[in-house]
Amino acid sequence: MSFISPSAVSSSALDGMGKRVYDLMLKLVAIPSITGSDGGENACARFIRDRLSRFDYFKKNPDDLRLIPLENDPRGRYSVGALLRAARPSKKTIILTGHFDVVDTDVCGALRPWAFEPEEYTKRIGEIDLPEDVRKDLDSGDYLFGRGVSDMKTGVALDICLLEDYAARGEELEFNVLLLLVPDEEGDSVGMRGSVPFLARLREEEGLDFLACVNTEPVFESSMPAVYYGTIGKIMPMYLCVGRESHAGEYYDGLNSTLVASYLNIALDGGKDTIETLGSQTFQPQCCLRMRDLRNRYAVTLPERTVLYYNCLTIEKTPAAVLAEMSDKAMSAMRSALSHVDRTNWTPRVLTVEQVLGNAAEALGGKEKLFSELLPQVAADDERERNIEFLSLALDAAGEKGPLVVVGFVPPFYPPRRNQGKREHERAVRYAASVVGENLRHRGFGFKEIEIFQGITDLSFTGFQGKAEELAPLAANTPLWGYGYDLPLSELQKIDIPCVVLGPIGKDSHKITERVELDYSFNVLPLVLRQFIESIFRASSR
Repeated sequence: MSFISPSAVSSSALDGMGKRVYDLMLKLVAIPSITGSDGGENACARFIRDRLSRFDYFKKNPDDLRLIPLENDPRGRYSVGALLRAARPSKKTIILTGHFDVVDTDVCGALRPWAFEPEEYTKRIGEIDLPEDVRKDLDSGDYLFGRGVSDMKTGVALDICLLEDYAARGEELEFNVLLLLVPDEEGDSVGMRGSVPFLARLREEEGLDFLACVNTEPVFESSMPAVYYGTIGKIMPMYLCVGRESHAGEYYDGLNSTLVASYLNIALDGGKDTIETLGSQTFQPQCCLRMRDLRNRYAVTLPERTVLYYNCLTIEKTPAAVLAEMSDKAMSAMRSALSHVDRTNWTPRVLTVEQVLGNAAEALGGKEKLFSELLPQVAADDERERNIEFLSLALDAAGEKGPLVVVGFVPPFYPPRRNQGKREHERAVRYAASVVGENLRHRGFGFKEIEIFQGITDLSFTGFQGKAEELAPLAANTPLWGYGYDLPLSELQKIDIPCVVLGPIGKDSHKITERVELDYSFNVLPLVLRQFIESIFRASSR
């Protein structure tokens, strides 16, 4: 197989596979499949299913194409699963995956009406003030702008067109290709989490050997082609700070919970000691995603309760280790706050969510009664707010008063995934990347091999590499674990699939200037991806 040389491609000369991918991408982008929108994600799922149903293979084998209902999804959404089988029976299977939901267009301002019309959006975006690097990309003519063009409907279009090409091979196809496209990656990954049982059933019932899962998310850490061998993990530490209520006119009789929260945030947000590293890669520090008191209305009273939760990226830390660090940080912040108001004679406490729920259950007559009485009182829709509201109710039931901080977690949780080259399939993935890289470099392209993709991806749910007991502290300290959010852990431990990110070159995902590069992404990447997949198969067949 040969690649197109850099000098031979032009952003205005897409043809063959590149033109098909581009045209399909425009159709996919035109469907406003915003995460959690009414009907948008399912409209995109049905469009993809209908497109695939026109393949001769799926006309003959309709049971191999399906809309997959997401288990326990209140929005009734679907993933799309399409299994293209080898010409002769084979267990060896490559998974192509991606998400077809997109973030909303609120940041697009006056350009919002054209956000889902990339060609028109690209024409109009030059009328606004743009950073120098964005203006340079626009003037080059080698970038297309619009919501979802990078994250990630170019990758989804590529997956579909590649499957179409493999379906046309007929007698030549030596391995199975499973296309799994999901909604809700930009939210709580309901799509991929809800599809894990489907993968586990396929593996068990048909004995499929999943060689690798390839996600065509965009490359955003590099301006050149790149492959990522793993994906970062994420956990969401939550602190419920409980002070003492008091009239603002009698300030020193109480303790403002926002003061405790402020000391916590100073210690945590952007803190260098919250950063993990792996080899030469340094990951992002913790950042506060929400900080608010729990009052519903104005009052001249010191806020008794304030909640904070954080984005915490992990590669090696377990939930137990994170929880221990949280307890230390919470106690330190509480002591600083008490010193600040000269109340060092007050005794600060730190409780875990597990302890609060245990005390509340004891007060109400058991765990079953705890949930049957308190859960109907929870009015929030957002998964994080549901957990916080339930915890605050449990705190009341337990009769706990401040000064104290309750430490625990809120959803979502993403397990980290690494390729350590220990298993045959992991080594096959690395071999395939070396083949692709050598070919690209020989023809004048750069190519990077990066261990960990630093953006959150659904690849976290291609298996769980730790021990089941490592998740026990997470489950016990997430207030509503199992009552709206959990992980299909037993299925995750069964599938354990090597994963990679190998996608188009994109920039500024989620921003008004979201864009995808055209030359490599449409003319070259299809060939790269095909060679990568077939090299994995060859390596696994030795």
